[in-house]
Amino acid sequence: MIFTFETTLTHNGWVGALVIPEDISEQLESAKIKRVVADLNVSGKEITLYAGVIKRKGIKYLMLSKANKKALALEEGDTVKVNMKEDTSKYQAPLTEELEAVLLSDYEAYEIFESLLPGKQRNIIFMIYGIKDSQKRVDVALNAMENLKMGNLNPIRFEKLLPY
Repeated sequence: MIFTFETTLTHNGWVGALVIPEDISEQLESAKIKRVVADLNVSGKEITLYAGVIKRKGIKYLMLSKANKKALALEEGDTVKVNMKEDTSKYQAPLTEELEAVLLSDYEAYEIFESLLPGKQRNIIFMIYGIKDSQKRVDVALNAMENLKMGNLNPIRFEKLLPY
């Protein structure tokens, strides 16, 4: 199911928020869709957003980070075209080739990664996804897997074990 709508950028108190129209919100709830992939378009600039559907005070919205607002040159009150669908990928996050290769090459780390809660898996995936340089992605993925094997299962507390 693909949902297309226009919305304006608002603020939820901490970050930007793209309010989902009520009719689409009801469809998401009845289909039990909690994570989505959304293509956002503003004046010809486009980004893909992997996000959870947030519900606060009866309103559903997508959070938009400062970096994404900057990439789209968005200000509060600007109109955004949204083309959104359910994220049906295994981890509900964009798994990079580099992380996939590291997981395939280290079975022990793969087993630990698979045992993590989905949110922690996504934290690791997004930590690596945000890096532009391919070699640095490999280095950070290797470092993350070494942390997991040492018993450090919290991505926020990963130590830099390998030089990169």
